[in-house]
Amino acid sequence: MTLSQLRAFCSVVEQGSFRAAARSLDIAQSALTHAIQSLEAELAVTLLTRSHLGISLTPFGEKLLVRASAILKDCERIDLDMRELEGEPVGRISLGVTSEPLAELLVPVLKNFMAAFPRVLVHVSSGSAQMLMERIRNGRLDFALCPLSPQVVDADLHIDRLYPSAPAVLARAGHPKAHATSIAELADCEWVGFRREGIVGIAANRLVGMFAAHGIEGPKIVITAETLLESLFLVCETDYLTMDPGVLASYKLFSGSLIRIPIRETFSRRDVSLIRRSTSPLTLVAHELSSMLISYARLQHGVARSSDA
Repeated sequence: MTLSQLRAFCSVVEQGSFRAAARSLDIAQSALTHAIQSLEAELAVTLLTRSHLGISLTPFGEKLLVRASAILKDCERIDLDMRELEGEPVGRISLGVTSEPLAELLVPVLKNFMAAFPRVLVHVSSGSAQMLMERIRNGRLDFALCPLSPQVVDADLHIDRLYPSAPAVLARAGHPKAHATSIAELADCEWVGFRREGIVGIAANRLVGMFAAHGIEGPKIVITAETLLESLFLVCETDYLTMDPGVLASYKLFSGSLIRIPIRETFSRRDVSLIRRSTSPLTLVAHELSSMLISYARLQHGVARSSDA
């Protein structure tokens, strides 16, 4: 098994066809086909199937894709490490983030980081905590910032727990229930929830859990959205409520449109955490950015809780 075979396999999956993959790799399609066939022969399994609908992965192919992607990303990181030692740091950092640490951590730290490393490109992607953790495992992300429950432990991941998450019930300015102090007063309200790729988000689960803990019939989630922007737009323009990080109400973009409803009940515990693969060291610049984020979090919120490995 060679890196060129793994690169050919991942390219076919990413591009969706042998022809497009051959173009992206600048090789003959026959050479690409031979690389895939040789890989399948060596592993004694079928990795890809072709049909009139295109390319699809077998269960063996799905398993290999996770490993192969991680291996290729690690090779890219080795190359970046070598080039960083030659002079001014360059390269690319891919990180995942949810809305709360985006506002509280990444935005304040990123300006200083970019001033120190002007030739480094930082790519930010969003998603649920589960999605971001999976992208870390397959090598698509260097690290991620997201809230995790205290029970989450994963041998494949190193988790630095930074500070407690602070969710809140958000509503438009002037909402009829703006001054409610109990979740019971919101029992008849309608809510916006999240549904990414067919999975109900953790926020909805925490909201349902709070209602159940106080003996109230589940919240009326009447519409779901895939992104935070969609959710907050709906809340700003209607009487719908949502559960999101409370810091968003003080964000410049939403400060005139959103308010926090001051209910006294608290949501189940989550810790904003920095997550990376435990078996793969970060590049020099990714390590520097992660260290700056951890230091800033500790400065703002006090001593962090112990890390999980």
